[in-house]
Amino acid sequence: MIIGGTASVYVSNMENSIDFYTKKLGLTLQSKVGNTWAKIDAGNGLTIGLHPASPPATVNAGTQGSINIELAVTGKLKDVVNVLKQRGVCFNGEIQEYDAVHIASLFDPDQNTILLA
Repeated sequence: MIIGGTASVYVSNMENSIDFYTKKLGLTLQSKVGNTWAKIDAGNGLTIGLHPASPPATVNAGTQGSINIELAVTGKLKDVVNVLKQRGVCFNGEIQEYDAVHIASLFDPDQNTILLA
């Protein structure tokens, strides 16, 4: 039902962040979608996703909630959400539908954000 994922970071400047992760830290840029998403390979299965912060739609870069975990799911997201709801998982709002991805937001027991995509 869940197959891997991404540590996602809201950033204030995509190009500066991509340069930091690739040129300064030496990690590999796997993909980039315009100025809305960049996928960085951090090695050993860790992927870092970079998103531009755009308050009030998102949190500010560098604030609580600006880093979260995105987990990839198999099958239809609404079906996975229904199974998890039956297991007692509480979701934060409805499934958000974007052109390239659908996302459901939930919290772990410490109120850390986890996204299912």
